[in-house]
Amino acid sequence: MNANVSFRNMDSSASLRNYATAKLERICDKYVQGKIDASVVMTVEKFWHIADFTLQIKNLTVKGAERSEDMYSSIDLALDKIEKQLRRHKDRLRDHKPTNGQAKMFKMAVVSPLAAEAAGDIDSEFAEDYELYPEPSAAEEVPVVETVNTPSGRVSVLRNKLYEAKPMSIDEAVLQLDLLEDRQFFVFTNAETQAINVVYKRDDKNVGVIET
Repeated sequence: MNANVSFRNMDSSASLRNYATAKLERICDKYVQGKIDASVVMTVEKFWHIADFTLQIKNLTVKGAERSEDMYSSIDLALDKIEKQLRRHKDRLRDHKPTNGQAKMFKMAVVSPLAAEAAGDIDSEFAEDYELYPEPSAAEEVPVVETVNTPSGRVSVLRNKLYEAKPMSIDEAVLQLDLLEDRQFFVFTNAETQAINVVYKRDDKNVGVIET
């Protein structure tokens, strides 16, 4: 397992790094065969200690994040989420094979009416959207703020980000969406049609598919 651990708004801690990576490795050994790339971000915001784990397993991404007033507790809670997801999908993860195909790019932006922009730092309110948005990982960020005219008025483009939509089947995309419990949609390149597709969670517990 390759693990990258980073710290935000706090000092680097070898004991926290070793605790998080050792426990993560024990969990992964029980449920996953093959290469795993892991990212661990530990952040302190006021009195909150936040542990955020992202696992890349072949073409699949598994995420778990939690917060508490103690970083060790946050690590434990976040890894409980990771283990729950890996346990549920153990057989499918073992049998999953990466899909061949050409990845396509797509852009995700945050826009706001100009009047609302004056009310405060709107971009910071959407920071979590970009931080937690699941794979595909960002390939390029275009942080230019611009004004665009629309039929309903002028809006300000607060942030643009370019992503890679990885090639996979619809079944694989549904599995990916299920693994990302806190996400409502997932964008991918349909390996059969080579078109950008979106799977999303419906209120009736089914999964919808948008084919572009």
